Amino acid sequence: MPDACWYEQMYGSRDATLMDLEPGHEFFLRDTHAPGRGRLLDIGCGTGNFLAAARDTGYEVTGTELDRHAANFAKEKFGLARVFGLTITDFVKKYSADKFDVITFFEVLEHQADPLEFLESVKACLCSRGYIALSVPNRGRWQTGPDMLDYPPNHFLRWSELALNKFLSAGGFEVVSLREQSAGLRYAAQMINTKLRTGLSKRIGGPLPQSFRDVMQMDFEEAEAALQAKPPARQIAMRWLGRAKSWACLPIALGIYPYLRIKRLKGPYLYLLARQRH
Repeated sequence: MPDACWYEQMYGSRDATLMDLEPGHEFFLRDTHAPGRGRLLDIGCGTGNFLAAARDTGYEVTGTELDRHAANFAKEKFGLARVFGLTITDFVKKYSADKFDVITFFEVLEHQADPLEFLESVKACLCSRGYIALSVPNRGRWQTGPDMLDYPPNHFLRWSELALNKFLSAGGFEVVSLREQSAGLRYAAQMINTKLRTGLSKRIGGPLPQSFRDVMQMDFEEAEAALQAKPPARQIAMRWLGRAKSWACLPIALGIYPYLRIKRLKGPYLYLLARQRH
C-alpha cells in the first residue's frame, strides 16, 4: 500500500483546489434512502468539498485523509475542524470511542490491498444498524482500451455490482440502493479519443513528458524529478494538439449518443448505499 508521502506526491496538485463534487457524492446527497442527518465520517475526504456539502445538508461531519496537505486545506478553506491526517486504521485506534451513523468512502475501496481489514475498521466505528455509502470505478464500464490507473500502486481492486453485493453481504450489510452511472457525452468523447490513438504526438514531439500513469510506477526520487521537469516547447505544442483532438471527439460522441443510450453502456461510477444488519 502506498503511504502518505506517495499520495501527497501523486495527488498533490489537488491539495489547494476547490474541486467539484464527484458523481458518487451527488448520488449520496440525493439518495432518499440515506438518513439525511446524524454523525458522518468520510474516509479519504480529500480537500473537504463533500464534507462541506454534507455539513450544509444537516450532517455532523468528520473526515480522514491520508494526504496531510489536503486535510489542512479542508480545515482552512471550509472550516472543518474534525479532519484528521490518518488512515482509518489509525483513526480507529486513536478515537475508539467515536461512533458514526454513516460512514462514506468514495473512490477509496479500489485503493485497498486488504479490503477485509478495511471493512473491519469501518465497522469498528459504525453505530449499530448504521449506514455505509461508497463509490468505485465500475468494472463493467464501457472501455475502448486499457486504463493503466487500474493497476497497482494506484488501484488494487476492480469492483462490479455483483462483487460489491457479495463482499458487503459477507461483511454483515444489506444493500439499500445502488446506481450505475450511464456513459455520458464527456466519457464517450474520452473513449473515442482512446480508440483513435495513433502515436502521432510521440512521433512528432519526441518522447513525451511522463504521464501520471508512468510516474506512479517510479520510485520516490525518480517520480519527483519527472514531476518537476519542464517540457520543451515542441512537447507543449503537442499537448495542446492533443487537447484539440479531445475536443474534436465531442461532436462524434454527440452523434453516437443515441446508440450509447440504446445499448445502455455504463460510465465510470458505481455507487452503493448499504446498512448494517445488526
